[in-house]
Amino acid sequence: MFSPEHQAVERTTMYRNVLILALSITVVNVFVARAADTSQVTFNDEGIAIVNGKPFFPIGVFTYGLSPEVLAELREVKCNTVVNGFQPDQLDLIHQQGLMAICPPNDAWIAAAKDHSALLAWYLTDEPENRGVTPAGELARYQALKKQDPRHPIGLCHTSFEALSQFKDACDFTMTDIYPITAARDRNIMGVSIMMDEARRIHGKGWPQWTCIQTFGGPEADGGIWAVPLPHEVRFMTYLALVHRATGILYFSYWPQAPRTWQSIALLNDEIHRLVPWLVAPGREGIATSVDERVEVRVRHIRQEGAKMFEPRNGFIIAINTSPVFVRTTIRSDAGVLELRMPFEGGERITAANGEFPVDFTPYGVHVYLWGNSPTQPR
Repeated sequence: MFSPEHQAVERTTMYRNVLILALSITVVNVFVARAADTSQVTFNDEGIAIVNGKPFFPIGVFTYGLSPEVLAELREVKCNTVVNGFQPDQLDLIHQQGLMAICPPNDAWIAAAKDHSALLAWYLTDEPENRGVTPAGELARYQALKKQDPRHPIGLCHTSFEALSQFKDACDFTMTDIYPITAARDRNIMGVSIMMDEARRIHGKGWPQWTCIQTFGGPEADGGIWAVPLPHEVRFMTYLALVHRATGILYFSYWPQAPRTWQSIALLNDEIHRLVPWLVAPGREGIATSVDERVEVRVRHIRQEGAKMFEPRNGFIIAINTSPVFVRTTIRSDAGVLELRMPFEGGERITAANGEFPVDFTPYGVHVYLWGNSPTQPR
């Protein structure tokens, strides 16, 4: 038998080895957790963001601080992305709240965010055309940032039509911020989609496009030149963006000022969340027209899981009245389905004979139609 002294030495050695093993496992686990926490963001050929291999449709709000009250408001309006107003040391908080962040690319932010799970994308410059920034200088900044972080896309936000061409080489996606609701309501509300179409003309039909929607206005905003959009105007601009294939929606707010408009965004975002599986599922754009040209229509066919061909078994139609008057028209599409359901209008069902059906619109009205089962979205 071993002496008591020898047994004590053996126990000490055993405890030490167990402790070393435990510490080694902890270090490995920490390393794996940190590696897993680093987000990887790309775009597919339809411009849909792919975050860690899964499709993601950003629904974001521009904020001016990230207090508990603001976080509660962000939950209230059901956003999943935050833009501006937060600090580098709040990225953990953003991740814990189930949000993703679009971050500015200065040194402090790059150090804090480039390997963080909360980072969705970089916001290179807001409206460089209005800040004395040259295209060459912006391209150099883009290339330098891409070297520092090749795992996340870099975006520019433009309000100038010409800037989309001038700065086209300095971004991976475009944000456009056309705010047409002035105090006099004398601007073309279709400017929202005109900018989007120009970005896609320049970059190609699969270009990622995140559209900023006006939710601000009133006497305290830029000297009173803007009106606060009414709920129907916010809803129209948002669905206008979706008809023109926006792959993200960002609300610019100066933070909420008009309760009626702000509260309507919660209902609007609830609709978008319900549409997201249809918006991001593999599919193809179809053909749809309206007899009345004031109505714009988008139809999209969803690819059946495992199917080799597209069949009109499920998909959606979004139709919008681009005019401030009541319109009655007929919509024609290549869907060819017999029954459509209207999920945001009490689940009403209508019959479409050979893809054709009549429809009535209120001023700037919106209708959404679905057919087939909802696509399964990866989680």
